[in-house]
Amino acid sequence: MLAPNTTLQNRYRVVRELGHGGMGTVYEALDQRVNCIVALKETLATRDAEARSAFEREAALLGNLRHQALPKVMDYFSENEGDFLVMEFIPGYDLAELLDLRGSPFPQSQVLRWAHDLLRVLEYLHGQEPPILHRDIKPSNLKLTKQGEVFLLDFGLAKGSVGQMPTLVTSRSVRGYTPVYASLEQIHGHGTDARSDLYSLGATLYHLLTRVAPIDAPARFHAIEEEQTDPLQPIQTLNPQASANVAEVIHQAMAISRKQRPISATEMRKALRNAAEEDERSSAEEEYRHAEATRREREEEKRKAAEEAASRAESEYQLQEAETRKKAEANERAAEELLRAEASAGWKAEQLAARKREAAAAARHQAEEIERLEEDAKRRRANLPRAIQVPPGPTVVPGGSAPPPTERPIPQTAIKTIPALLPERSHTARGDAAFAGGALMQAKAVGSKRVFVIAAGVLAVGIVGAILLWGLRGNSTPDSPSSAETQPEAAQPAKPAEKQPPAGMVYIPGGTFTIGRDDGDEAERPAHQVTVKPIYIDTYEVTNEDYEKFLKATSHRSPPTWKNGSFPSGAARQPVTGVTWDDANDYARWAGKRLPTEEEWEFAARGTDGRIYPWGNDWRQGSANANGAEQGMVPVGSYQGTSSSGVYDMVGNAWEWTASDFRAPQWRTARTGNEGEQKVIRGGSYESSKEFATVRYRVGWPPRGARTYDQTGFRCVKDIAP
Repeated sequence: MLAPNTTLQNRYRVVRELGHGGMGTVYEALDQRVNCIVALKETLATRDAEARSAFEREAALLGNLRHQALPKVMDYFSENEGDFLVMEFIPGYDLAELLDLRGSPFPQSQVLRWAHDLLRVLEYLHGQEPPILHRDIKPSNLKLTKQGEVFLLDFGLAKGSVGQMPTLVTSRSVRGYTPVYASLEQIHGHGTDARSDLYSLGATLYHLLTRVAPIDAPARFHAIEEEQTDPLQPIQTLNPQASANVAEVIHQAMAISRKQRPISATEMRKALRNAAEEDERSSAEEEYRHAEATRREREEEKRKAAEEAASRAESEYQLQEAETRKKAEANERAAEELLRAEASAGWKAEQLAARKREAAAAARHQAEEIERLEEDAKRRRANLPRAIQVPPGPTVVPGGSAPPPTERPIPQTAIKTIPALLPERSHTARGDAAFAGGALMQAKAVGSKRVFVIAAGVLAVGIVGAILLWGLRGNSTPDSPSSAETQPEAAQPAKPAEKQPPAGMVYIPGGTFTIGRDDGDEAERPAHQVTVKPIYIDTYEVTNEDYEKFLKATSHRSPPTWKNGSFPSGAARQPVTGVTWDDANDYARWAGKRLPTEEEWEFAARGTDGRIYPWGNDWRQGSANANGAEQGMVPVGSYQGTSSSGVYDMVGNAWEWTASDFRAPQWRTARTGNEGEQKVIRGGSYESSKEFATVRYRVGWPPRGARTYDQTGFRCVKDIAP
């Protein structure tokens, strides 16, 4: 054993022992040259020429392996009678530790994702020349990092350690194995091949799905030889949540005879994928049957509710009809009272008109009398001798003063003002007053008190009649303009508002850009140019509280992640997830919008400069809810890594539906015949690493069915009218 602080090769300083076994020890060490933590693995094999040659051959082979799920071998050397490998240090927990801490089996969906990644690793290893066999796959040799990446390690030489680099072996080197995960041919030494690794992987998946270690292959073989039941319990017996189709593939991989197992890692990966898809179809059919039953129940409930509503409406109608009759009778009585009042007012108006006619006749008679008297006076003055005629004007006595008048004269301005003193209620009333005023003037001119008294009486009658008529007619008169005739000042025309994005949306100007790339994931190839038109896009993903308004307005079904039709407490501003593509499309139509195409989505996320992330080409930790930033969803807008247009959360937090069909590997230039069976989702989720939380990574996902949607949400776009 190497003590802490022991330095090897004048470079590697031992920090602590990670674990040891019968054939070697693994240490955590510090590479003092580059100041980084490495794993130092000491092999305790026999120090002969053959062993040293095998060690050097294996070290050179491992040093040339490059796969994202395999740690890198960086150096090897011999010192102090020991052979050492220097490997990349992988922090985290192995799946055996996590299974023990969890206390229950892992979900099938999670186990299938790990199986997919591990089978990809085995495809890579088995495809080398010569093929590389691991021969010790088990839960404790699978390391899960904080970012959700799974690494294939080998603890055959360091049992019980907390993790480090695998010792992969070729068919020409021999290493240890764990019996409950090893195939019969490996235990009996009959030679191993790729199907031996598939047995170990199947036993590992069995353990992860049931939390029960599998029965070792020799015990199962002995029972079968004795014509007894295989002692390996079915997966569904131990975990009813596991599907029969997936369990069948795993049991096939654990067949005692290698001839009955899948022929390759690729074949097993396709079989697991087909099993999962078959489960989805069965689940979809079951969901459809359940939906039909639920629909019939709801229709029956609606029918009963409609009958009850009709009964209530009939009762309310009868009550309203009774109230309407009462109001109609009251209106009829009020109309009769009004007619009687109008008839009375009409009689009074007729009486007033008769009095006015009498007053006018009397005034005309008096005027004629005044005119006759004036004519008589003129004749008398004409018949008098010229020397003693009295001039028509006032007589001036010696001393220059006029004699005092026998009657007080009425000022001319007062006579003219009399009609204006009357209320302006009737042309006739003002005319009568004016006539009476003129009679007064004429009476004053001739000096007749009798005529003056008669004219004053006529004036009084005219004033009284005008006042009475004003009282009968009310405040509105033909002479005065009504309020309805008064025209307000014309309103100034409103200036047209400038075109701005609707509330909660961002303007995307459109343009031509390069979508996809020629390297990387198969589904992203090839890079090619597309043109998108200007649109508006939601600033944030649709939240739970947004989706709740839609449900209340439409009675749409709630996501399965909600309980009793309500989202979890404190999640109002988190993206709504658990929605199918149809759910997202229904919401968009209700909101007067639509789902974006994947070209529109990518253009809004990256613009025209070909960036990898919304903010640039380098990952910036803390700019998005991805790459281990959080353990779940967070409210929209919590991270400030926006696109150049100001759109939030284009990567991380939740996957986002698009309107586009998924076609791979040649995008829209190749038609698979299965258009519509999968829709493109973009942006990754909080569980995505930085390699997949990019603006160009694309995945196909079924738009409906039983597939898990608990990390998939959406945002909407709106077309801009020309």
